[in-house]
Amino acid sequence: MQKNSAADKAKMVFLLLYFLILTVERVISLVSVFTGDIPSYSAFDWYTIILTIISIIGAYTFMLLKCRITVKEQPVGKVSSSPTVAEGKFGKLSVAAGILLLGGMVHTPGTIAPIQFVSYGMILISMGIHTAAMVKAHGEGLYRWLSFSYIVAFSMAIPVVYPTGIELAWLFIPLEIIVSALLVQFFTIMLRNFYNGTGKYDFPILPFLVALIGDTGIIALRWNEEINFFVLIFITVTALLYAVGKAFTSKK
Repeated sequence: MQKNSAADKAKMVFLLLYFLILTVERVISLVSVFTGDIPSYSAFDWYTIILTIISIIGAYTFMLLKCRITVKEQPVGKVSSSPTVAEGKFGKLSVAAGILLLGGMVHTPGTIAPIQFVSYGMILISMGIHTAAMVKAHGEGLYRWLSFSYIVAFSMAIPVVYPTGIELAWLFIPLEIIVSALLVQFFTIMLRNFYNGTGKYDFPILPFLVALIGDTGIIALRWNEEINFFVLIFITVTALLYAVGKAFTSKK
């Protein structure tokens, strides 16, 4: 019980650090926005600003209404190798994390990218702790670490919504907005199921296809202006891990 409790506490600490760090970065960005040259902002800028505000309000409203955490969710001394009620709150926090992430995946004036990366790293550490605990409780380490790796790669393949000066901006900007929002939604579902389950992923084809087609379109349209190597690398890793995952689950 002590080890399970310690793992839960560690998962919670790192997950909450994600909220804290990303919220601070987003608030700093908004302060920079509203102390800057407001009349010069474009419609794209206002989209990112409004989405960021809505995502912060939405995430913390959801947490306030749905993520009430109590200390008596599992009797003292009772050890369970299956997902507990306590793990249910991680699933709810995952939804709030996804709502906040919507505003984190748009480039606002004043964005501080290194701080954003640190906040995302907190989620990955929390996921890693969960995976290690599930492997210890249930075994099948290869399957669970493969699932963890795929979800991480998928999350890194979500494109940040940036402005562009290409001729096809009228097509590129709506496309990247849609793709980014869809992939955040898929990642949120993955994260919720990951925490509510035992760390396994079934590798359904729809999220992968949306990521592959969407990222390919975004990279191709902006290729001559700037190659998004970060998304290119991680969608490639995502594709490789998806192929391995499907092969692994087919054998099982």
